[in-house]
Amino acid sequence: MVKGTSVLRELNKRKILSLIRQQGKSSRQDLVDQMNVSKNTISLIVDELIRHNVLEESGEKEEGRRGRPKVIIQINKETLKTIGISISKNHIDYSVINYYGEIIESKSLGNNSTDVKETIKEILKIAHILLARYEHVIGIGIGVPGNVDSEKKYIYESTHLGWENVSLDELNQLRSFVLVRNSVNMGATQALDWDSQAGKQSNLFYLRVSEGVGGAYVVNNKLIEGSSWTAGEIGHISVDAGGRICECGQKGCLEQLVNYNALINDLASIGIAPPSIIANSLLFEQKHFESNNVKNLMLDYGKNFGKALIYVMHLLNPSKVILDTPYNVFDDFQNACLSFIKKNALKMPNKNTKFIFEKERYDLSKGAAFSIIINYEQEMESYSF
Repeated sequence: MVKGTSVLRELNKRKILSLIRQQGKSSRQDLVDQMNVSKNTISLIVDELIRHNVLEESGEKEEGRRGRPKVIIQINKETLKTIGISISKNHIDYSVINYYGEIIESKSLGNNSTDVKETIKEILKIAHILLARYEHVIGIGIGVPGNVDSEKKYIYESTHLGWENVSLDELNQLRSFVLVRNSVNMGATQALDWDSQAGKQSNLFYLRVSEGVGGAYVVNNKLIEGSSWTAGEIGHISVDAGGRICECGQKGCLEQLVNYNALINDLASIGIAPPSIIANSLLFEQKHFESNNVKNLMLDYGKNFGKALIYVMHLLNPSKVILDTPYNVFDDFQNACLSFIKKNALKMPNKNTKFIFEKERYDLSKGAAFSIIINYEQEMESYSF
């Protein structure tokens, strides 16, 4: 625990690491200018981080013909690391990344995650192996689908895993900081990674489709979890009053209409085999792209997403909406979604909201690992001096 001036020094250290991570490299003078602190303060911290192999000097750059060149400093990719673990019904995925967010190791393991005790045992096994394999791990992020209290490491309910009132206190035995969050929130953290590297302050809504449908809301680079840890729960917005009954009791929830099981059932009803599920994503075949029935199905899916996203736009007013869905590969899906929004959303959010349909699925285990970096950089900001 750091106190007094030590807190300020620690805050400056983490700010330095954050700036260098986002920019890729920097110099002592650039950090002085950006942080508005003395050159002596920056030099003392940078020199200490170099002694501990966290930072390294990587040559010089000429700023012009006059004056001394600036010595470039960057983060040593061999030191600070984080671990991310993501749990789904049939898999446990993990990633190890360096402080720049680059993957060092990543793997997907088959697992019956409906078995709580065995799943916790497997998580501990993976964590112990990775902690023994890698030095300088600053934390482990764990993503679990469901209603997760991140402070208590407690899962109140995970309908996809069949968990209810599950404590993950056993993770406290690990010799590392552990952060447990909802899986979709971890995906949003990876989106935040890409924005922070571009030097942007994120105000975004992230939507993910897999076994379920979830959302996460980020404001000023901070994840908003809500008082009951359900902020961004877009899957239970009703978009069809005459639709299927959802487990929550409503009719026509977005999740019931567009998740993996819904797609499999819809394809079966029109006599088309479903796509393969590989690494928690769908692999569509040429027959799916050539079918008019699938095209009509994607038009319906796009319209349903558009209906749900209008609520998000009007209530939360994000500057960016990221759709991480397997259906993004269909132009008909994207066009139907955007067309419905354009016709029905209010003028100003319609004009000012950017929609991104990612073709590559986000890696939730990498997002879980990156959440440790974000938490490490942000946790000192709450201190007052």
